[in-house]
Amino acid sequence: MEEGAQKFIVILEQDERGVFAVHCPAVQCSSQGDDRAEALVMIVDAIQGMLEVYEEDKESNPSLIPLPMAETPELISDEVREILEFRVECELPMILEIVEVIVPARVLV
Repeated sequence: MEEGAQKFIVILEQDERGVFAVHCPAVQCSSQGDDRAEALVMIVDAIQGMLEVYEEDKESNPSLIPLPMAETPELISDEVREILEFRVECELPMILEIVEVIVPARVLV
């Protein structure tokens, strides 16, 4: 893993149209893609964007929740529970995939 890169746990789900949604509990963001690979690329971009905005805003707003949040079993299981409850309500299969993604360090010029 390259220096400065970070690992994040993400949760993938597929909707009834075949579109993949992906969620990152530690950074509180989601994205989607037409297939699994595209969804994973999109969530890495979303995570990078959220972390950049956080870095820019944290000095002017010290009350912001620190990002990324600690990836505790409770944080991940709470997100999984919410997704599964929604899928039950929508009568979708209760199938999820939990994956680790690597977010490269961004070089700011």
